[in-house]
Amino acid sequence: MKKKIMYVAGLCLLAVTTSCEKYLDRIPPHSLVEDNAIVDGASAEAALIGAFVPLKNMNPSPFGANYISNGSQMVGFTTGRFRAFDEQLELNAFNTGDGWNECSEIINATNAVIQKTAEISDGKFVGNRKNEIIAEARFMRFFAQYYIFRYYGQFWDLNSKYGALMRREPAKVSTNNYARSTVEETYRLLFEDLDHVIEKGPDFTTVYRPSKLLAKAYKAEVHLMRGTNADLEKAITLANEVLNDPKRKKEAAYADIFSKGYSSTELLFTRFMDQQMLSGVFSNVGSIVRMFGGTFAPTPLFENILAGDNRASFYKRIDVVNGANVVRVPKLYKADGNCLPYYMRTSEMDLIKAEAYARLNQKSNAVDAVNVLRLRAGGGILNASEIADAELQTVVFNEAAREMGLENGYEWFAAIRLKGTDGRNLIFTLKPAVKEIKQFIWPIPQKEKELNKLMIQNPGYEGI
Repeated sequence: MKKKIMYVAGLCLLAVTTSCEKYLDRIPPHSLVEDNAIVDGASAEAALIGAFVPLKNMNPSPFGANYISNGSQMVGFTTGRFRAFDEQLELNAFNTGDGWNECSEIINATNAVIQKTAEISDGKFVGNRKNEIIAEARFMRFFAQYYIFRYYGQFWDLNSKYGALMRREPAKVSTNNYARSTVEETYRLLFEDLDHVIEKGPDFTTVYRPSKLLAKAYKAEVHLMRGTNADLEKAITLANEVLNDPKRKKEAAYADIFSKGYSSTELLFTRFMDQQMLSGVFSNVGSIVRMFGGTFAPTPLFENILAGDNRASFYKRIDVVNGANVVRVPKLYKADGNCLPYYMRTSEMDLIKAEAYARLNQKSNAVDAVNVLRLRAGGGILNASEIADAELQTVVFNEAAREMGLENGYEWFAAIRLKGTDGRNLIFTLKPAVKEIKQFIWPIPQKEKELNKLMIQNPGYEGI
């Protein structure tokens, strides 16, 4: 079964003899990836680039402005209408097929690269590039399957049968019927890919391509998501390793993260905006510059959390455009339209440590991790003795919102993981419209159910 994969300049998956800058100036031709198309190092590189294509899409796309807006809207931090999105989560039957479909494209492309590249003799690659190509493909498979798991799977319940669709081979007519994994099995397979990247992937070289360090950062996050006591301890250890790695360092000032953008020393992973993408950002309603340059604005809930914090100014600015007030989000908005999504940056490791310590009931350590970010932002430090035990997880959540709100959906998943003062998932307190666990995740798209007869719908959505 043929699978067309378009690949474009700016995705920076490099052959070892090509520099990033030169590659970004090239516009390669279209290519077809089929069972016999990956035959040597060059064709393996080309097929790998194809796995990154969905990152360049803007509207609709799960990896551009939507990567930011989905989590922020669901938790109640931003206003603004986006397609059929039920921002109150009362119906939760909105159009969620885009994320599933584009993740499926990545998964299918990477499975082809992994399978076929492994069959090619080592002599057709330069140095260790064969292993690196497979490792980068496995990271991108993880990236897509992790997205599906978080938004469509019951990630919080290790005993649940409603995990992700964890395909491990290219989809064909004969293999299209594929059962979703349990939650426990999903975590095992996600860690399997990340461990492979950490062992055999390339070292960090650029924010546009996977690396060992990036895989380690995501492994810390996945341990936090799984959330057993052993996982939380492991998350802390991995977070410290990322923070102490000399290849990437946190910025001295919060403002530097966003003013430097692609060149920020704490950025670990993002997409590249090539000239073709930039030419359409101002006309595309799904671009970051459009959505966070006038369409979306912070809600009173979010502004209340930000009140008195020096980072508040990065979330709202009112500009006068043609005589009208326009609300913009300075940490995301750039006047030239070259707005990047922050898929992963090192400061998330401080939040992972804070949350893990809080869930382990180590209040002093949790507050120390929070204070690292507060001090950088120019704020006062918190005193652990002044924080009630029942309030600690809310304190950690609020710090996560101030530090990483409107970046990668972190606030939504933290609101599910963390507990409020009543002992329930914090999201129930933050958003009264959330009344049942059903609303934590999206329904499986109808198209997937039609094509894959083994797919089972999430509880509460059986009629969709």
